[in-house]
Amino acid sequence: MPPSAELEAARTLLSDPGYTDLDTVDRQLIELLQADGRIPYAELGRRADITEKTARRRVSRLLDEGYITIAAITDPAVLGFGSLGLALLTVDGSRTPVELAAEIARLPEADYVTATTGPYGVVLELVCTDARELHDVAFGTIATLPGVRSVELLPYLRLHYQQARLSGVLAGGAVRPRPLDDIDRAILTRLAVDGRAAFRDFASALGLSETTIRSRYSRMVDTGAARVMCIANPLRLGYRHSSWVAIRTEGRTGAQKVAEALTRVEAVSYVALTAGRWDVLAEVVTARGEDLLNVLDESIRGLDGVTAMQAWPYVTVHYKAIHPRHGRGWHPHAVTDR
Repeated sequence: MPPSAELEAARTLLSDPGYTDLDTVDRQLIELLQADGRIPYAELGRRADITEKTARRRVSRLLDEGYITIAAITDPAVLGFGSLGLALLTVDGSRTPVELAAEIARLPEADYVTATTGPYGVVLELVCTDARELHDVAFGTIATLPGVRSVELLPYLRLHYQQARLSGVLAGGAVRPRPLDDIDRAILTRLAVDGRAAFRDFASALGLSETTIRSRYSRMVDTGAARVMCIANPLRLGYRHSSWVAIRTEGRTGAQKVAEALTRVEAVSYVALTAGRWDVLAEVVTARGEDLLNVLDESIRGLDGVTAMQAWPYVTVHYKAIHPRHGRGWHPHAVTDR
């Protein structure tokens, strides 16, 4: 495969290659890093009742074996990606959806690729610099792949809510679009590549003081514009009944009100407003089939304004954090401390 594809494959969190259960300490470390991806190793060890050296070694293994990645979560527009969308693929039977999903996951524009049950063999999120790139990748690149019968694209009108924590809602921990200036964008571009990068290590490159970076990052976390945290593939951590959920709404209530109501459902980790046949998309993350059924029936189907709903449960998931793409889109320049 070409070098860019090798890079994408290397940082993808696969569903369960060589799946093994994590022990209690591993799960506690992941929980702590999901609350704060920049927690010092000494504090991480203290809270997990292990040594700092053991904490470093365990986190390194979790990263190396593809259980987690640690990066800044923010509105993709901050990183120069102005167009997102969900592509719904039907397959022609010449390849399995699992095989097709694995190939598509190598595309730099594909950040979340799922083989699913239901009417679509593969459902994936595309993160692109503009509407033209989004269209070309969906209907030029993906639609022509062997095994793909058809592609339907649901462009995002707004990425409304992101909550990457897997064990319940973290108070104040969700990320929503917020106004940011060029200094904020430059800081987040660095943290999107390495969420635990020391502020002092890139302060001079940005023309900023370490104090300014620390203050700016704290403000972005406090306002919900961004946060560095541990990101995990839900299937890899045992949430094996997770699903995309597509929702149609009636005009009187409106898609925005339904989207906001979804942010109060504990199992919902992601909400987007879209154009196309569906008005709202959500990701539901649950461990058991009974849990998924309860969320769909009791928490979503009965929301005021929901007129139709369709779930596409995951079989496999390929996930990678959104990194700035070199050579395309917006690039931060050195900024002056002020």
